[in-house]
Amino acid sequence: MRIPVSAISLSPRAHCRRYLTIDQRQRLSKQFLPITKERTHAYAENASQSHAYLLQGGFLRQSSSGVYTLLPLGLRTLEKLQNIIQQEMDAIGGQRLMMPLLLQSDHWKTTGRWGSAKGEFFRFKDRKEVDYLLAPTHEEEVTSLVAQELRSAKQLPIRLYQIGRKYRDELRPRAGLLRGREFIMKDLYSFDKSMEDAFSTYDQVAGAYAKIFDRVGIPYLVAEADSGNIGGSKSHEYHLLSPIGEDTLLTCHGCGYTANEELAEARFDGDASKVDETRLLYTIDSEGSPSKKGTAMVVTPRGRAPNLLKVTTDLQRHLRATGELADDLDKKKKDGSGATLDVRVVGSSESGKGVTSSGAAALMFVDDAVVARSVSDLAAAAPIDTKHYRVAAAGDACHHCAAPLASVKAIEVAHTFYLGTTYSEPLQCSFVDEKQKVPVQMGCYGIGISRLLAAVAEARTDTRGLVWPASIAPYKICIIATDDKQDAFKELANNVYDQVNNTQAWANDVVLDDRRIGFGRKMTDAELIGYPWILVLGRKALQDRVVEIHQRQLNDTNKKIMLPLDDLPAWLSSI
Repeated sequence: MRIPVSAISLSPRAHCRRYLTIDQRQRLSKQFLPITKERTHAYAENASQSHAYLLQGGFLRQSSSGVYTLLPLGLRTLEKLQNIIQQEMDAIGGQRLMMPLLLQSDHWKTTGRWGSAKGEFFRFKDRKEVDYLLAPTHEEEVTSLVAQELRSAKQLPIRLYQIGRKYRDELRPRAGLLRGREFIMKDLYSFDKSMEDAFSTYDQVAGAYAKIFDRVGIPYLVAEADSGNIGGSKSHEYHLLSPIGEDTLLTCHGCGYTANEELAEARFDGDASKVDETRLLYTIDSEGSPSKKGTAMVVTPRGRAPNLLKVTTDLQRHLRATGELADDLDKKKKDGSGATLDVRVVGSSESGKGVTSSGAAALMFVDDAVVARSVSDLAAAAPIDTKHYRVAAAGDACHHCAAPLASVKAIEVAHTFYLGTTYSEPLQCSFVDEKQKVPVQMGCYGIGISRLLAAVAEARTDTRGLVWPASIAPYKICIIATDDKQDAFKELANNVYDQVNNTQAWANDVVLDDRRIGFGRKMTDAELIGYPWILVLGRKALQDRVVEIHQRQLNDTNKKIMLPLDDLPAWLSSI
């Protein structure tokens, strides 16, 4: 861009028209890039090497516990992730909107989630004593929005998504963006007229997610999962493998079956004639005061821990069926003040009597591997249910193909849920069909974008720094001249930059490192930041017109090629 000097400030005596030129090339000397050599403290505090590199490489800085500022390099990387996600969401008919971060409690009380939000979410009152929370998720908000506008099944399907910040009051934020109190998410919400249509949407979103992770270029696993406090009956998690991951997956290399440890099922080939009995105390709290108590026990093969998540789910279903939770649930739907169910282990033994301390029979849940006569020896009453109540373990036989299961640590970066009418029914999001109101079938689908950025960094880290996939690297190519003090090198670097930047696939994806530091330091910083390619302009580039290209390799030395400058356009087109 050229600006006439006369338009700015020229002497009246000036008789010639002169111009100032603004260099629009991306130069590190002009960027806010606070690279630091200090890494030890960040690594020790967060137990994550990748987070230390993100700090050291100038991608982000901590504002407070679990809250971070994304610097220009970090924001470029995040925006590339966002662009990939947005393109694939738009491709399946998603429409982007923006919902508020400050949410009133009314809808949360209607669905009953307000009572369970204590401690985990940021809740507060305004000056009028009205309850609010900072948005951790938007199921209630988007459902009430659609409920106001939906009249006919002809308006369906509806697929709405947003990309924005969310908040959770993490007790112990750690590993930087992997476990923060403020994070950036994409969340898509689907509304369909039937369960069949909702399952079809679920499969379409799963296909879009596969395209997203394939485009990012990182291996991932899809695992069967529990729906947690989101609700619903169908759920899958998307994971990147990492030794610092908080999730344990059991996966079968024979047929590909993968599930979160809390949901995984497997065959049991051990001795099921001997059992363990785990005693549970459950409490139904209403308005914070214990209102009802009871006992249960779980019978599993000797040495196998009970899966308390499955037991709690089935216990809640049983208590609802018997009416012990009915009144509390109705109250919960009306004003959010209803009951919560708390279950805790109070003891275990190798032989039990199946009764409480008062002599009342405990509710019994029996693992399906336990032989019948072992149950009859223990039971004072018939089991409430018999299913896979034991925690599956590595080495167990896959229940699909009998191959041994392997255990891996992973970082969850995305989750999909089929919600059914969990939210549409209490929030009256329905359409009229044959003069009857029918609640819509819903799904929600999230990707933790800032978490995904950190997870990719963790998966693509070695002893020299980050190794970004080209799809989301802050810049694909960094150009470094061995001697940028000489005008000849500067001119050559500018010409090579222009040649690369004028190639459509590389436009705005190249940067010049023209900082006043040594060549060795520039190369070290380039490997720390993780550019996929580094173009080195040395004497051969001036004398023989040959450029040295370094391709960053994970856990290996850079792959180097010597390329004539005349062949650079062909090389750029081939990548």
